[in-house]
Amino acid sequence: MPGLPAFVLKKLYVKGSLKNTDNGFSLSIRNTLAPGTITGLAPLQVDGRSYPLERTLLQVGETSLPASEISSASAYQFPLNATATILVTGETLSPGEHQIVITVDTREVGELQIAVSDTL
Repeated sequence: MPGLPAFVLKKLYVKGSLKNTDNGFSLSIRNTLAPGTITGLAPLQVDGRSYPLERTLLQVGETSLPASEISSASAYQFPLNATATILVTGETLSPGEHQIVITVDTREVGELQIAVSDTL
């Protein structure tokens, strides 16, 4: 992806945001680059395991949208300086360090793959 090196994309991830919830786990990204339009999400990967979009929600403020419903026709506006929380239901993660890959499709620059590690 031209113009967006990995070290810039890593800055989108909110370090320390990986947390277990009552029925799964969550993590956050913060848009520090420019206003954008999310047109799709790929299944979240943690430690090489993919989590289905049907069990994933994207939440910004009070708005929560199933990841499986985000598309070009049903895009999500991601304003500058907004924080999005990705919630996965069904199981929690074990304590320790985890390798995370978040893949987001945007109207403006195409696919963004954010590969980070975080500790739970």
